[in-house]
Amino acid sequence: MTTPTRATLEKALKSDQKLVKAATQIAKDLTAKAYDISALAEALGFALSSPDMEERVAGTNLLSAVLIALPQDLLQERQLEFLSTFYMDRLRDHHNVMPAIIDGIDALVHMKALPRAQIPQILQSFFEHTTCQSQTRSDRTKLFHIFQYLTENFQDELQAMAGDFVYGLINSIDSERDPRNLDIIFSFMPEFLSTYPLLHLAEEMFEIFACYFPIDFNPSKQDPAAITRDELSIKLTNCLVANNEFAEGTVVLAIEKLESELLVAKLDSIELLHQAAVKFPPSVLEPHFDQIWQALKTETFPGNDNEEILKASLKALSALLERAAHIPDISHSYQSSILGVILPHLSDVNQRLFHPATGIALVCVSGDAPYAADKILNSFLLKLQAADASSEQRIKIYYIVSQVYKLSALRGSLQKLDTTIRESVQDDVIASLRLIEQEEFDAKKEDLELQKAALSVLNESVPLLSEKQRALIYKALVQLVSHPSIDIDFTTLTVSLGALQPVEVQSNFIDVCVRNFEIFSTFVKRKIYTNLLPLMPQIAFTQRILDLVMTQTFNDTTAEPVRLLALEALNKLLLLEDQRFIVDLQQESNLLHKLIELGQKTEGLSMQSLEQIAGALSRITQQLPLSEQSAIVSEYLPGLNLSQSADLYITKGLLGYLHKDITLDDHFERLLTDLTQLSLNSDNEQLRVIAHHLLCSMVNKMESNPANRSKVKKITEQLKVAIKKGDVRAVEILAWVGKGLVVAGFDEAADVVGDLSDLLKHPSLSTAAALGFDIIAAEYPELDLPVVKFLYKQKLFHTIMGKMGSKLANYCVHHLKAFVYVLKATPQAVIKLNIEQLGPLLFKSLEEHNEAQSLCIALGICEKFVAQQDTYFQGHLAHLIPSCLELSKYKAQHTMQVRIAALQLLYDVTKYPTFVLLPHKVDVTLALAAALDDPKRLVRNTAVKARNAWYLVGAPSPN
Repeated sequence: MTTPTRATLEKALKSDQKLVKAATQIAKDLTAKAYDISALAEALGFALSSPDMEERVAGTNLLSAVLIALPQDLLQERQLEFLSTFYMDRLRDHHNVMPAIIDGIDALVHMKALPRAQIPQILQSFFEHTTCQSQTRSDRTKLFHIFQYLTENFQDELQAMAGDFVYGLINSIDSERDPRNLDIIFSFMPEFLSTYPLLHLAEEMFEIFACYFPIDFNPSKQDPAAITRDELSIKLTNCLVANNEFAEGTVVLAIEKLESELLVAKLDSIELLHQAAVKFPPSVLEPHFDQIWQALKTETFPGNDNEEILKASLKALSALLERAAHIPDISHSYQSSILGVILPHLSDVNQRLFHPATGIALVCVSGDAPYAADKILNSFLLKLQAADASSEQRIKIYYIVSQVYKLSALRGSLQKLDTTIRESVQDDVIASLRLIEQEEFDAKKEDLELQKAALSVLNESVPLLSEKQRALIYKALVQLVSHPSIDIDFTTLTVSLGALQPVEVQSNFIDVCVRNFEIFSTFVKRKIYTNLLPLMPQIAFTQRILDLVMTQTFNDTTAEPVRLLALEALNKLLLLEDQRFIVDLQQESNLLHKLIELGQKTEGLSMQSLEQIAGALSRITQQLPLSEQSAIVSEYLPGLNLSQSADLYITKGLLGYLHKDITLDDHFERLLTDLTQLSLNSDNEQLRVIAHHLLCSMVNKMESNPANRSKVKKITEQLKVAIKKGDVRAVEILAWVGKGLVVAGFDEAADVVGDLSDLLKHPSLSTAAALGFDIIAAEYPELDLPVVKFLYKQKLFHTIMGKMGSKLANYCVHHLKAFVYVLKATPQAVIKLNIEQLGPLLFKSLEEHNEAQSLCIALGICEKFVAQQDTYFQGHLAHLIPSCLELSKYKAQHTMQVRIAALQLLYDVTKYPTFVLLPHKVDVTLALAAALDDPKRLVRNTAVKARNAWYLVGAPSPN
């Protein structure tokens, strides 16, 4: 391949399309070493040096396009020197040539062999012969990307240019207005400003950025990659705090703009002060602290009505104090200025300035805890010791004191607080807590609040409590736990005390509770369990508390209400502790056997106690190895008589969450038969629910073999016989069996679904059949279904449609109900794929005014699509809107949930384009007037929201 001829090149320069094609081919030839780029430049010389400006533009464009297409490591140093010299000379050319020159320079600076010394020369030539701001927006974008690349990769060379580069960069940025270009500038300049010396140009550089603050522009809604105002504001702020020489200007700028009435300007100014506090060293900011404090005080004290401004101001102040905390002189100076203003207002909780003063006080503690906390606590102490200090005042003070302690602990300064002050405060708190020991103590709400506030302080001050103070606290805690009517949670305090003083807590609290346990009322016993169980993980107390629970659970003389409490405590304990503890407990005490024996041999056990026994059995069994689970089932299952309530609950505990790999084939048929008969014959709804869940879980976990399938088939045939006799219970059982089969993906599931579908037209069983589909489709968190077929919900949907599709066309009300129940569990993506077929059925189900549950489901499905502005629903608003308006009216069959769902759907409809909504606007706004007088407040609230949205349809947008 030879160098392109002049004729070839002239032809390539005729159009942009030909130029790009030629550049691509030339780049391939150069890469293949067919000829040298200097030969290309020579051949192209006629165009590059042509007196005709348009030809020079085309020639330079071609050369730049070739450079862009070349690999960055192809050209050698000598070639790049030649090319860079050419492009530097061309910077004097007509401005129409500039875009091509910029493209060429962009390609050159990215070449790996370009001599680093060339970079200052290129920039010097650019700054001398042209300006960035005289270029088009797109070319300025390229230039800013070039500057970004160079500042990141040629730091030494650019620093050698000293002020020339900084000055050139200032001129390039100055007056830039395009948000996309500003985004580029604000992204790379913070790094540049923090690493390059600005010399005498620091003030000019700062002014370049200050003129943009605060950012004020609205991004185009049509731009899919629009830059947001907030993003640009954050990046600008980073520029303004990037160099320590900007400190004075930044503070002045922020304080000046903080006076603005615009919320966004205030928030940007406060954030600028916050970032200044974070980025500038305290020594740099110290001369300006008084200005900053005065500005922030205006927004925080007495406080701004806007919560966002107040929060931001406190955040900025907190950063300022926190950064100065490690320099005592500066920190104390800051703190003295602030505390001098707020401390006088901490002495009276009824003052208007008390609340804002406490907010600032806590910010001071978060900055320099030892210095600020002592002064704040001392101010509170003076008020607490005053004769006129009321309970209400104490409550407010205590909660703030607890925050002071907490923040001091977070700063590692709790032990550094003044001993005299904190002990006096703690004495006052303990005295308030001990009011409960007085016989005339009245458990009013105000008094209980005082106890809670006192506990909040003690929770945070545990490491500081003296032995004398702890002794008084133990007495108060015993009084609290043994009080016959007061129930206040103090577990945080006992757990903290137990960790630090286990011997004291054992003798002064736990032993007292256990020793007197029998004489306490059931109410007090429950409180004791509540407060002791959190101490279980601490090994010093484990055995003592465990002995209490076990004794009360298994003692023959324990009364039933007390035993129920103990069983509840045992279950909480099993939930709190880890697997190792539970396994050890089972091995040491054979807890499973004791629980089974308790359930079978104890007379007068309530259903609640049996439920607790089942829960405990389940939690223990789940934690055991598979071999032990299998052995337990083999040992106990054959002897259980499921017609007995106790044995049924025990079966629930053993099998409810049994691992799916444990085979039950030897017991499967008996269990299926016994559970089915129990459900068919029992009048106890609780026992029937247990039987249903066990049946469903067992069928789900069964091994897929002919024998097991045959046993399930036998049961379903028995149920069909009962169904033919009109037994509603058999329909329900069949649904639960079907659920287990459906989730596991058994083929027999289709037969059960078909049987239920056939019953939807039955004169007496249709309602039960429809509810059967709800059972199959609904989620039951308490149900153990470990075998889950992939995409079983989609398969269920298609099975239902196959069985019921033709019947749905007839719009039988029960078919519609069943259909809606299934849709509830169907993934939205599946519904969307079939929306043309399902949409009319959904609309019809709304018109039929079914019972509340199915209506709410149908409305919820529609609402998900409408909220996403689905086009199908947009085209069928004439069906949807009248149905929703009818359902929003107060009628006996329209429950509150239905009316709210209908109104919410009407509100979401307003997100559709205006031209679609306008034909319905008048009718909807008039019809919604009735819902404004609905008896239920929540309905009225939703009606107001929906009607306002419809009223504004078509209204002009605010500027």
